[in-house]
Amino acid sequence: MNPAALYERLLEETRALGTASGRNLVAFSGGVDSALVAQAVFTAFPHSGEAVLGVSPSLSAEQRASAFQLAEHVGIPLRLVDTDEGADPVYIANEGLSCYVCKSVLYETMRRIDASLDGEKDVVLFNGTNADDMIDPTRVGLRAAREYRVASPLASYTKEEVRAMSRHAGLPNWNAAAAPCLRSRLQFGVPATAGHLARIDEAERRLRARFAFDAADNLRVRHLAGDAAMIEADSTKLPHLTQRECEAELLPLGFTSVSLRAFVSGGVSGFRPPAVEEPDHPATSDSTETASA
Repeated sequence: MNPAALYERLLEETRALGTASGRNLVAFSGGVDSALVAQAVFTAFPHSGEAVLGVSPSLSAEQRASAFQLAEHVGIPLRLVDTDEGADPVYIANEGLSCYVCKSVLYETMRRIDASLDGEKDVVLFNGTNADDMIDPTRVGLRAAREYRVASPLASYTKEEVRAMSRHAGLPNWNAAAAPCLRSRLQFGVPATAGHLARIDEAERRLRARFAFDAADNLRVRHLAGDAAMIEADSTKLPHLTQRECEAELLPLGFTSVSLRAFVSGGVSGFRPPAVEEPDHPATSDSTETASA
């Protein structure tokens, strides 16, 4: 099926998932997936579609700026909400359940937005989970999405199809590299503190500026145990990064050592499928959400 036909099908499916009598809220990051969902939701529900960006130390400055730019391009209203996953000891421990905690906090915050919307009763939550995400066992945030009955209109589309539809729809980030949250850079067991997240954000900002990375280039600064840094970059960019220059940028930030290797998605997650207790909050649709890698 060509991108135009796929996109028309996506719009039909989005209309079926949403509500015409209330609000349609998109968990928005400014990434490729959530931008396409925001486009589809706003096209299907121009008077009730809204993008919601969770703001916490795990949100990079680059992601925040991108979210504003993409929301403006789509035309969808953007609401910023503060999320407090960083106050949860389970999130901070970073031992396999951080993403579950983060997504649960985000969806609960989104669900409560309806209280400020003049008594509107129907609220549908959307996310950008695609078909590739759903077969990734590291994405424990999917469990939170199921519990909150979040609608996932991209669940039957691969990442390749998502990019093709995004390009057809004229979204400027259709070819952008994946941009998961900063917490995903932490090695399993390295605490997800605000200080660690801010260090990673600044490290990546410095390297992107120094070595002229663009939006399509993958770059991660992995925060390993003992404050060691592992820089990961696409194999085409890696030869341009020198040990000396990387150390000059990162050691002043408090990293004790710097190493380099080719980009590997989820390369330091150390994933172990964790047990998740049943939540004490009521569920609200039945779909999924992306996590970080």
